[in-house]
Amino acid sequence: QVRSSVNHRSIRCCPLRRTSGSRGAWPMPPKLAEDMEIAFRKDNPKRSGSKAHERYEAYKAATTVGGALRLGATRADITSDMKAGFCEALKDSAMETVAVALHAPKPPAAPEPTMSGSDAQKRPAPEVPSPEAPAAKRHEGAAPDLGQLAAPLLPPPRPETAAAAAVGGATPSSSSAPPRAEVDLSFAKFEGRPMKFMKRVMGEAKRLLGPQGATDAAAGGYKFELLDRDNLAKWKVTLSDLNADGDLAKDLAKHKLPCTIDLEIALPDGFPLEPPFARVLYPQLSSGFVFSRGGICFEPLTAKGWAPSMTLPALAIAIKGIMDYGGV
Repeated sequence: QVRSSVNHRSIRCCPLRRTSGSRGAWPMPPKLAEDMEIAFRKDNPKRSGSKAHERYEAYKAATTVGGALRLGATRADITSDMKAGFCEALKDSAMETVAVALHAPKPPAAPEPTMSGSDAQKRPAPEVPSPEAPAAKRHEGAAPDLGQLAAPLLPPPRPETAAAAAVGGATPSSSSAPPRAEVDLSFAKFEGRPMKFMKRVMGEAKRLLGPQGATDAAAGGYKFELLDRDNLAKWKVTLSDLNADGDLAKDLAKHKLPCTIDLEIALPDGFPLEPPFARVLYPQLSSGFVFSRGGICFEPLTAKGWAPSMTLPALAIAIKGIMDYGGV
């Protein structure tokens, strides 16, 4: 018998890794574009009491990737939920693109040129351009056209640039870009308020009262208005575009009421470290997450579930989600 000289104790078993070209490879997650439509499970599958459980409770009402990110989710959360089956992409275009890229055959490699022994030993020396060569070529023929030499290097002028230059010599970059609108908040009063509160509330007010904030509000189905002219801590929020198949929208239609909800959001002095207070102004609701006097209580509005990074538009979208799907 011949003994093997290999020391079996020194051999380490390395786990096999699946590559993108192997059979049964794990599917890659789709590219998370912000306009991708997704749907989360309504019951929270995360471990109760964990940060993931709190974040999932806040962003599970989102219907797009961008909405989930605005509600406090991260791209890692969405990718992990898709792999675990907690989230489903409603559009399969991204998955089809990935599948085509995975299974596309690789083009055959071009054969390398072979050289004989004598040719391999005698390699031609690289040509070094001499400074006299361009001058000699210029003198051999006619004088070159400078416009033809510069034509391949310069891109053709854009139509709007040519039109602006013909009219007044102005370029679109200097005339077409609208000036950024500044929101005047000189009317606000902050007597005795903490500095952190003032900085955060000023930022929220500029975002909500600016033109971009109005565009985002129209797309998100909410509208912010100041209850008091000089108080940035109290806001009236109107929720519209409610889910037509939800119980709340059906009850409003049954009682011949407008399909909108008016809320009041009050910011405490400890904001953003402390959660805001939210209540329903109209109509009167008393079920689900809404108390008899209109107070709203769900996890993002509690001291344990509140995230200081949540903005007021994100909070309005979260409240609109429980109004649509929370059995109110």
